[in-house]
Amino acid sequence: MAAFLRICFVLDHRLMHYRAPLFERLAEWHDIEVVHRGPELSGDWRFKQRVVEYRKFGPFDLVTDDLSSDIDVLVVMQNLRLIQYWLLPFRFWRRFAFVFWGIGVSSSGGLARKKNLISWVRGFCSSFADGIGFYSAYPLSFYPQKALDKAVVVGNSVESPTAENTSAGEKDSILFIGTLDARKGLPLLLNVFARYLKALPAGSAVRSLRVVGDGPQRKELEALAKSLGIGDSVRFEGAVTDAEAKKVFFEKAAVTVSPLQAGLSVAESFSFGVPFITHKNPVSGGEYLSIEDGENGFLFETEDELLAALLKVGGDPAVRVRLGNNSYEFYRANLQMSQFAERFDKLLRDSYARFKH
Repeated sequence: MAAFLRICFVLDHRLMHYRAPLFERLAEWHDIEVVHRGPELSGDWRFKQRVVEYRKFGPFDLVTDDLSSDIDVLVVMQNLRLIQYWLLPFRFWRRFAFVFWGIGVSSSGGLARKKNLISWVRGFCSSFADGIGFYSAYPLSFYPQKALDKAVVVGNSVESPTAENTSAGEKDSILFIGTLDARKGLPLLLNVFARYLKALPAGSAVRSLRVVGDGPQRKELEALAKSLGIGDSVRFEGAVTDAEAKKVFFEKAAVTVSPLQAGLSVAESFSFGVPFITHKNPVSGGEYLSIEDGENGFLFETEDELLAALLKVGGDPAVRVRLGNNSYEFYRANLQMSQFAERFDKLLRDSYARFKH
């Protein structure tokens, strides 16, 4: 039987509901503790939670509680704001393996395109860790070989317990699912959707936009839909977290669209055989790199390109079935939570073995 490790994760945010399934699966094989800023995530979990105070020190966040020394592996989100942990790889007398985990590059305005001082610091410090887990292969070119020798692309995904290929079903809508905030680019979607309705062939059934989620932009977006004359075609459904309820929206969706930000909703959409449309350089942790333009979704730069993509999936059932089947097959091959957890487990075990060696 493989070794049972004592592992502590330090997050740079509160524990989100979508991340719990990863820790729950890892807790089948290891003793898992998750340190975060709270509040505690409710539920009956195998893993343990520890809510601690994060104090601001200029641009940095300092975790005030001392970590238990009785651990085998410490996993820290690769965020430079957690400055105290970036020195730990150099503490050669530590008694635990140290692993960085994250996007791997700056991403607040889309994935970084050029190396700079921050990327050099990130790469240098990571070279002294025992392991590195990246969301995607994108950041590999930013790191020195010494770091790459310990790096693994573990991916990033979300649990989809009701996953099913719905691509051949009857579709009547375009779907957005997520928080209604400025980073998503929803005013752009509404404006293009108004043009889409005017250009759509008369026989097409895909004539509604369902907005699933809530957030600070909701009233503004509702007003914009009315002013564009599409109020009756845009349905603001509110926040939906129940898996079965969300599946109903995906079953009827020809495509999921998030114009300027693409995160874990890509994996969730693919798990139902629904293709995805987003910008060519969205705000993302790299999840949008799963989209192959014209194969399982579309990547656009201009409003006209977004309109053309919507018309292809909204107006041609054969196109959306082909893209939908491809997206589901990609999910099955790469994005299932079980695969994510198994890759992460291997990273943890290999990092510990490297440390002990």
